[in-house]
Amino acid sequence: MTHDSSIDHIGFLNISEDFAFDGGRLTCSPNFAESKQTVESRTNLDGYVYPWITHRARTNLRTGKTRKLAHTERQTLLHQMPVSHDLVMEGTSDPIEARKFLSGFVMHCFSFLYGTRLQFHDWWLDGRIPMKSTVDVNVRLSAVDRFVSSAIHTWREKLDDRQRMVASNVLFLFAKSGSLEWDWEKCQMEYIVFDATFSLGWNKPFNPPHAQRFEAICETYGLLNNPDLTKLFVTLRNDLFHEALWDSGQPGTARSSIASYAPYNLRRFNHRLLTAILSGTSEYTKSDWWHMGPVVF
Repeated sequence: MTHDSSIDHIGFLNISEDFAFDGGRLTCSPNFAESKQTVESRTNLDGYVYPWITHRARTNLRTGKTRKLAHTERQTLLHQMPVSHDLVMEGTSDPIEARKFLSGFVMHCFSFLYGTRLQFHDWWLDGRIPMKSTVDVNVRLSAVDRFVSSAIHTWREKLDDRQRMVASNVLFLFAKSGSLEWDWEKCQMEYIVFDATFSLGWNKPFNPPHAQRFEAICETYGLLNNPDLTKLFVTLRNDLFHEALWDSGQPGTARSSIASYAPYNLRRFNHRLLTAILSGTSEYTKSDWWHMGPVVF
């Protein structure tokens, strides 16, 4: 490793592979097997790792004995995952500072590809963490290196400072959306992801209204459009954002099946759109997004 490279540690990516891309590499940690065992011991049957259950306690300073306080058990807000991979970024010497810029973006690219949530080893995550992918893709190793390299080029050459932050944030929120549980919350988050992604990919002097944005962005990046579903996305978004209505009813109650599937359809659309903007069009980005089932990335 040269003096102008930095090394950091992330977790938990449940892929025992090494990756190389333009400007860096992601390699399995020497402690991968131990970390994997720890994660598996914490993974619920539903495929998620949940935050720890904590409680408050009181220590007698004279005797040193600790007593658990009643009625203080709760799920902790934040928790950490063990290290799975070492992230090496060339051209930077301060790994902590790089986290706020390209290193963080690259880490979130891997979250995006593998449908999970990743974080630096001494930073924190909220909520549950998926150990099974939340995106319907089969990722080829060769495609990973190409995607990350192309995304880095886009980040460096085509985005300004504000857009770089948007790009990292949208990948972060896309990952978080896959761990939400209520359909209306998922749909709300996925529409935030779409809005931010649209802002990254739309370079024309006028912004079309929401009702026209899906068609416009599909034409720009060669994605297939499904007018019935995209109209539904906009309707659900407008009713929820402006009138607190979810599918003409109350959030958290049983609604129509088409509304319950909407966030999953929008998520598949978002994954293709983000891929097209960050790394260019491909057979994957041109594939239909309204059918369930894995597609080769």
